[in-house]
Amino acid sequence: MKKRMIIAVLALAVVFGGIFGYKAVVNHFVSQYFANFSEPASTVSTTEAKSESWQPRIDAVGALSAVRGVDVSNEVAGKVESINFESGQKVEKGDLIVQLDDSTEQAQLPGKKAQLKLARTNLERTRRLVERKLTATENLDTVQSELDQAESAVAELKAIIAKKAIRAPFDGTLGIRQVNEGEFLPAGTNIVTLQALDPLHADFTLPEQYLDRVQADQQVELSVATWPGRKFTGHINAVSVKVDPSSHNFSVQATVDNPEHVLKPGLFADVEVLAGEPEQLVVVPKPAVTYSLYGDAVYVVTEEGKDDQGNPILKAHQRFVRVGRSQGEWVAVTEGLEPGDRVVTAGQLKLHDGSPVKINNEVAVVDEPAAGGGGEQGNNAAAQ
Repeated sequence: MKKRMIIAVLALAVVFGGIFGYKAVVNHFVSQYFANFSEPASTVSTTEAKSESWQPRIDAVGALSAVRGVDVSNEVAGKVESINFESGQKVEKGDLIVQLDDSTEQAQLPGKKAQLKLARTNLERTRRLVERKLTATENLDTVQSELDQAESAVAELKAIIAKKAIRAPFDGTLGIRQVNEGEFLPAGTNIVTLQALDPLHADFTLPEQYLDRVQADQQVELSVATWPGRKFTGHINAVSVKVDPSSHNFSVQATVDNPEHVLKPGLFADVEVLAGEPEQLVVVPKPAVTYSLYGDAVYVVTEEGKDDQGNPILKAHQRFVRVGRSQGEWVAVTEGLEPGDRVVTAGQLKLHDGSPVKINNEVAVVDEPAAGGGGEQGNNAAAQ
């Protein structure tokens, strides 16, 4: 019985010894593998952070409107006798746009003038009779009243005739005509729009915290989707004297030169108010910055010794930064970077802190888009 027990114990010892020995050997080789494992270097594109002088700007979205613009309409009713313009035509102040039929008034005018002439003659005759004391003084007041009424009738008729000749109230460009010859127009009918296209107004609002940084005569720059990449300049001509109590924004109006008439009233415009003296800032390309809920970061490439062949060992380290305003394809970094730091501009998605990298700026490295995509952050106004 004891012999069997001893054999069983020895058998178990051999079995468990083999198991533990196998585990020890496996762990040894695994440790050796990881001890000698070298993570392959990821290919990235890089650029150096640089120091640039940037003009402080306050961004807003505005709408363009004509300094002088009106929908030309008729004050009195009448039938269109002639249309004296083409759609899109430039006109000067006083140019005849539309003539309404005034034949009835023209026919009445000679009769009214004759009555006026007679009233003047009666007044002179009555004045002489009064001087000779051949008639009562009260008669002079009566004929004077008749003369005043005759003059008023002639003036009224002339005013109606003048209103039926519809003229341009100022220099500008006409839009598309809305009426036709022979059409009867009730009073107030929209005939055509007239806009003075140079200069234009740009109206926009800004948050109340910028009230002390905006004033009249400050320069502004505008861009519109119709003309991408082109800047239009102007200056602020008015700042609202009150802040809207509900939105806590205040209104600003700028005047923009438009000598080529390429801007049109009604367009939306991205407005930049040049506020303050230029600042020296550290800037990097926008793709260098990774945005997340935990903070904005960049990968900075540093040299950490040499390999066996004498080549530099490059590693990318994640560095959290504070991002400021952007301008074109560049963004300002207010904290976390120094001029000359080499930052990764492509290939960040395959990196972690301390990843070995190799640089290839000849061929751009394309990252796969992150899950959920992304979008530009838009505000009514923003500035740093």
